Amino acid sequence: MKYDFDTILTQLSELLKDKECDTIEFKSALGGFPKNFWETYSAFANTQGGTIILGVKERNGEFEPNGLSDADIDKLQKDFWSGARNKNTINVCLLQQKDVEIGVVGKSKVLVFNVPAAKREQKPVHCTLDAFSGTYRRNYEGDYQCSRMEVRRMFAEIHTFKLCL
Repeated sequence: MKYDFDTILTQLSELLKDKECDTIEFKSALGGFPKNFWETYSAFANTQGGTIILGVKERNGEFEPNGLSDADIDKLQKDFWSGARNKNTINVCLLQQKDVEIGVVGKSKVLVFNVPAAKREQKPVHCTLDAFSGTYRRNYEGDYQCSRMEVRRMFAEIHTFKLCL
């Protein structure tokens, strides 16, 4: 199910009662910026877009907020924007400032990222400098590395798109 960003921000408590899905991903972020964040970013960008919520842990199949401090939130935002502008981390930054918000669940803060679907000419969105090893897609509640054929297809769609213009 695709949620709009405003709905996500106002209904965070309700979303935590659900499971992750093809457009929602929860990540803990205790101990710093999650290393697998960029795989999920790539996966959402290469499919229909989605929302990554940092500051939520899973315990016994249930999701609950970690309780990020203001200092945690500040550091996570700095780490995100630093990575988003680094071609060694991700090849294209799709987000604007309005796509990153601080949300509140009860008394706990979370950091919410609205990742749009990439335009055809922006794909493949990939982590690292190698598109063939760093491109992901989202299926159900998981991020899956794309095959070489899937990546080639994305590159071919760019050229087909440009020829049609």
